[in-house]
Amino acid sequence: MARIEDRFSDSRFFMLGIIHGDARNDTVVKRWMDDVGPGVITLELSPYGLAFRQEKGRAYMKRIDAICRKLQFEGYSCTPDDLRSFYSYVSVPREFEIARDYCAVNSADLYLVDMGLFSYMKLKKIDELISEENIRKNLIEDTGGRSNGQKVLAGLYFRSGVSAFQYTDEMALRDRFMSRRITVLMRRFIGKRILHITGWQHLKDPFDLYTPLSPVKIYPYD
Repeated sequence: MARIEDRFSDSRFFMLGIIHGDARNDTVVKRWMDDVGPGVITLELSPYGLAFRQEKGRAYMKRIDAICRKLQFEGYSCTPDDLRSFYSYVSVPREFEIARDYCAVNSADLYLVDMGLFSYMKLKKIDELISEENIRKNLIEDTGGRSNGQKVLAGLYFRSGVSAFQYTDEMALRDRFMSRRITVLMRRFIGKRILHITGWQHLKDPFDLYTPLSPVKIYPYD
């Protein structure tokens, strides 16, 4: 998608659809923040999910390190890059750190607008996810990595209009929740631009939950 042009100068709401955990995010998220110049940034991240990772993320990363060393001793090709999706799952998202730093420098406001319920439901299963058995299975079955798979699906959707991914009931519930919170923020911060950073699949918005906000949708990897 094109960069912000004069025709969007009066727009107030922008949706930046990213691939979570993608190595390019440091560059593209910073670039689009500077280009949009938001006074408010919202993230597809719950306060519970952030607090969990801040409190326990380092311990889980050490667990992943230990499992990786054990598997290397057993003869598996196991490097931190092979386990990027596991490290990304337990670490504080880079988009949060980038947004936090942007807001500190530019006197903008940052809000975490996702639902804590789904974060809790997923994170309570983290010991099952971060297990030797599951990591070994991932190394055997992974043929390109979760991030590469997301690149392929996103490319099909944005370049060819092919929806080779499922927009789930959970995504609809979360988008309904987030769109309502963003609506409240737009009423509170009249005149300020809002940049919503979310997973690229949410740009599809099949139920038009964000349509009343007149979003400018950005897929930043073209």
